[in-house]
Amino acid sequence: MTIMNCSCVWVIKRLRKRIPEAPFEVLIDGKPMGTTKLLTFARHVPNTDRFPQVLALYSSGYLRLKAGADPLPPLPFGQSLVLGPAISGTSTSFSNKTLFFHPQIQRVAINTSQINQDGTNSLLIKITASNSKLSHDSTKTNRIMNLAWTLTLNEPSDQATMLNVAGTFEFTEGVIPDPMQTAEADSMRLLQISTMFIDNLRHDVDAFRFRNSGGVVTVDYDSALSNTLLPVTPSSLHPETLRFDSLHTDDVGQPNGNTPSYRITINSTAGPMSGPITVRAFFNSSQNLKDDNLGLWAFQQPSERIEKGTIGSINYTVIASTCPLPAIDFDPGVLNASVFPRRKFFSSSRMLLIML
Repeated sequence: MTIMNCSCVWVIKRLRKRIPEAPFEVLIDGKPMGTTKLLTFARHVPNTDRFPQVLALYSSGYLRLKAGADPLPPLPFGQSLVLGPAISGTSTSFSNKTLFFHPQIQRVAINTSQINQDGTNSLLIKITASNSKLSHDSTKTNRIMNLAWTLTLNEPSDQATMLNVAGTFEFTEGVIPDPMQTAEADSMRLLQISTMFIDNLRHDVDAFRFRNSGGVVTVDYDSALSNTLLPVTPSSLHPETLRFDSLHTDDVGQPNGNTPSYRITINSTAGPMSGPITVRAFFNSSQNLKDDNLGLWAFQQPSERIEKGTIGSINYTVIASTCPLPAIDFDPGVLNASVFPRRKFFSSSRMLLIML
């Protein structure tokens, strides 16, 4: 995207997209901006007229994030973050086991008050998804709970973009998580990554990594591991480093090429789940390059029965980087500040935002 003679720093754009979910309402600083199924956020590259996209937000609750660099050809998007939680089980309205996988977003309100204040240059993005406008047979996550998320999109660097997600949820009917999937660390997904792995030449990611009590564990994807829960022997995240990586370690990965790696750091959880957090992955043997056939998620043990009115929260940070961040960051106390160098901020008169 190129925008000539523009003094803005952030550009927010509504785009057309063929997806089954209904469009959502968009507001900027309280002003209605219409509806869309896809909203993109682009950031100005200093001393150029280029505005590469760093975030794409879909009405299905899928988010795609990448770094702020703008080479030729442009950096591609790859894996998607799916806003959670997701849950598999039965409920008051669904007597058969049902997977409530992702929400139907209904409203996105963007607040620009944090731009160039207190040494920051970030956007606040508030998202809501309630069950008030859904059909009775919908299996979106907001069919059984009201959800809200506050996203803080920080100023990207060439190497990485950071997004903080603070989510809250309230169950609008009773739910019983599937006990067999609970035993496999699969019934209550705090957050999910949806992406593609076909083989070592066709993929958007090729491994995931975390630290357990014994050290850093890297699980490489292989076609022979399709239709298998990974790691085969699960273990929980080390409580001092609730962090895991969804890795793209090469520049191959056709058809999308050098797609970003994600790092997830879980800051806090509260509600009808307790105990250690486990990361698991699964992919099927699809050969369709347009099929998100791989899922990676963070699990925490849910209550055997979740009553109507139960509330909870999940707060985590996502970093999308051009290359995998170093494994040493899994050591307690190590931060990721090196990929976000301090920049000279523009004067507030140039901190304009436009909607196209």
